[in-house]
Amino acid sequence: MKKLAFLTLPLLLAACTDSPQERADRARKAFAAHDYRAAQVDLAAALEANPQDPALLELHARNALAMGDGIAAGASLAKLPEGRRPADFAQLSAEALLLRGLPEDAISALGTDTSAAAHRIRALALLAKDDREGAAKAFAAGAAGRADARLLADYARFSLMRGDITQARILAYRAKAADAAMIDALLADAEVATAEGRLAEALLAYDAAAKSYPGNLAALAGKAAVLGDLGRTKEMDKVLESLAEVKGGGQVAYLQARAAAARGDWATVRSVLQANEAQLTDKDEATVLYAQALVALKQPEQARAKLQPLLTRNPGSATLRRELARAQLAAGDARGAVETMRPFAEVQTADAEDLRLLAKAAEASGDPEAARLAEKAKFPSAQALAATLAQADTAMKQSNWGNAIAAYERLLAVTDGKNPLVLNNMAYAQGMVGNKAKALEFAENAYKAAPTNASVLDTLGWLLVESGKDRSRGLTLLREAAAKAPGNATIAGHLRSAEKG
Repeated sequence: MKKLAFLTLPLLLAACTDSPQERADRARKAFAAHDYRAAQVDLAAALEANPQDPALLELHARNALAMGDGIAAGASLAKLPEGRRPADFAQLSAEALLLRGLPEDAISALGTDTSAAAHRIRALALLAKDDREGAAKAFAAGAAGRADARLLADYARFSLMRGDITQARILAYRAKAADAAMIDALLADAEVATAEGRLAEALLAYDAAAKSYPGNLAALAGKAAVLGDLGRTKEMDKVLESLAEVKGGGQVAYLQARAAAARGDWATVRSVLQANEAQLTDKDEATVLYAQALVALKQPEQARAKLQPLLTRNPGSATLRRELARAQLAAGDARGAVETMRPFAEVQTADAEDLRLLAKAAEASGDPEAARLAEKAKFPSAQALAATLAQADTAMKQSNWGNAIAAYERLLAVTDGKNPLVLNNMAYAQGMVGNKAKALEFAENAYKAAPTNASVLDTLGWLLVESGKDRSRGLTLLREAAAKAPGNATIAGHLRSAEKG
């Protein structure tokens, strides 16, 4: 221990001997590299030696804004002499006020500024006041002028919030065109891709953002969430470990709970969500997860108390009905579960899982319709299967791999799981989101069911080559697929790429 102390002492002394100028230079480099936490450490030391230095105060304000700290940014901006204020001082001040929860003051600080940057802050301030129409006009005004990546990115998020995914995608593309390396553009692209179900693209965007902006909460949390959606929980856990020192509040807590749920650790789910309940009051999915944990831990009455208000507000939610019914069944209220699930009884396209839950509740309650419901739950209606197939087909055509996977999972659950078309398409979709092991498993099953089908041969062959698992066999399968379908451009392209190595 004494030897360790002796070795580290010179390092500590060296750190202490760094001059204020060296700390300031290092802070500027860290800020340019988007490492805002590192910049903050050196800025604090440099400002301690030169508390009135205008250049350091301005850099400190910009760095604080990048970290979302409106109080620290406002304090540094207030110390700037009038003659040393930057051209965008009003915008910086307005953003600091907005981060402090003062939207009216933020709007006042902008004055008559009609730049895209000012329109962005004005729109966000109006949104904070719940003036959505005003926010929409401010965003549109800013987007009509010179392309500003931050405005376009926030406008894309606003469009997502309003349910307009098409407009959000257009705006995200424009944001990337304006500045492809900016964090706002990267995050907007990732969020829109997630909404579109293009999870592989979303993961790439979040990964790029996390690498370019070390420690960025939104980038790391978004990456963790997508990995969770893809079922890649071990990778999700690694990302969450890197968030251990980041103050993420409810957002990170929810992701930690999701990861624990994937491991079946319901006690951790409950403790994490319970500790952060105040910060998750507006996140319905967190409440649903909390209720699932309570049911698993044999506290169904508490789960019912959390779910019932949500269902009252959102009576059309199938997820809420399903989870409330499960809680009611666990609490011994089978009749209540029947009434909760009753709306699914006559829906021709009802999901088989919901019909089975309804049948189980009906049997437990002694409902006279129990036998009929049980029979209906055994065999999904043709309409239900057709609807799910149509959803899967549409998702595949739109490259919405997340929705496609969800639809094919439902189909495999209610059939014998041997349909080569479903298995092959599931393999393709899993491959597109990066789940290569799962993709290969489905592709092998499709091959067993239809070993002479050109599309099946192509999917398995290409996955074997692309993953590097068995290049030789993959090439053989691709050549066989090309021979069976010589006019298929996709198969021909896969074969050319594979032969080039």
